[in-house]
Amino acid sequence: MGRTRGAATLRTLILEVGTATRGPGRYWFNFWTDPTARGAYIAVAFAAFLWVFVAAYHALRGGYGLSARHATARVLVAGGVPVAAFGGVVTGVGLERALTVWNDQMALLPWGLSRILGITVFLDIPPWLPKAATAAGVGLVAAGALLALGRRATRPLA
Repeated sequence: MGRTRGAATLRTLILEVGTATRGPGRYWFNFWTDPTARGAYIAVAFAAFLWVFVAAYHALRGGYGLSARHATARVLVAGGVPVAAFGGVVTGVGLERALTVWNDQMALLPWGLSRILGITVFLDIPPWLPKAATAAGVGLVAAGALLALGRRATRPLA
């Protein structure tokens, strides 16, 4: 459990480093205007995001005594369900509408640009992306379910 908390704390620390010097306003300005800084931040943040799944796997193996197969199955299902659910919602609502509502709440993009051009055009987001996310999430859940089938093998907690 400690590794999982540490992984979540690392994600928070990465964001805090980005906002510590000049605040969230400068962070967003740099994010949208400096491709090098944006690329570096996304790479580090995504690696830390993936580390949460690795930490969860190790917690299931060590803390709960699950076999490698069953720990992997649970991590795949836990990762796939939200991707499939949110992808399905965005597919149902429509990508442009979902992003507009999200932008209205968070003010991530300048209001005028998002309204005039449309967020998907402004950010060059492919319209098939929500369907692909839904399919990927369903695939992860299916893979996890297939791995979970069979004899339940655990090792002693010792």
